[in-house]
Amino acid sequence: MPINLNLNSEFHSVAEFYVSALAGLVQVRSVGLDSVVQLGGQSIELSAFTEELEETGSSASIFLEQAESGGVVNLSAGGSNPSIALNASPLEGELYSGMGIGADGVLISYGIPGLGGAIAMGEGSMVLTFGDPSVGSSITMTPESITFKVGETQMTMTAEGIVTTAQSVEINCDDTNVVISPEGITEEVGEVTREMTAEGHNLTAAEVEMNVGVEGVTAEGPTSTSEFEGSTELNTAMLTQALDGMLSVDAPITMVE
Repeated sequence: MPINLNLNSEFHSVAEFYVSALAGLVQVRSVGLDSVVQLGGQSIELSAFTEELEETGSSASIFLEQAESGGVVNLSAGGSNPSIALNASPLEGELYSGMGIGADGVLISYGIPGLGGAIAMGEGSMVLTFGDPSVGSSITMTPESITFKVGETQMTMTAEGIVTTAQSVEINCDDTNVVISPEGITEEVGEVTREMTAEGHNLTAAEVEMNVGVEGVTAEGPTSTSEFEGSTELNTAMLTQALDGMLSVDAPITMVE
């Protein structure tokens, strides 16, 4: 049976107050722009369950308590597929923020749906994403690996090493630079450069250049010095020496065949 009260402010103070309904609807509502519904106490608990499902653990509750060390707010849900959702979305605009906790994991998202940022944590992995999935960035962490992805470029780090699908990899450390690409590997340390390609190796140091390729060895430089403590052997089909200055050979025995 409904109880109608007048609209005048009333204040009731009692030792205990109970509202109980075996079936139907119990509603506490305040209307108007200045309306307020307030509950106060050492602890406040709101729970939803039925006696038929209580034995299975299906329930939802909000518990607030003023403890000695501070306030406690507890939101809980139980059952075969429990979930807790927190959402905030303005009336105008496409921005959206939300947090979902379910039996399968936790999801935190912000921004335009499908284009913003999200953190998803499940049983076997945690994924951080931002932007359009086709061109945006993501980090996937599992107990065995970490995978970084931007667009089509991906790099996976495991205990065994690092594997990447990038078209090129560049590492800079002051004057030291290393570039790995489909064309080869280029290393720079100050004025010294080493290039490794399918055609061979090329080493450059200031005015000195040496190339080791499939057609042979070529060296250019202002001076050349070779010192050996043992013997030196040169086998070639043809040898050509061209000198602008002087050729000096200093040896106890010189043999030319």
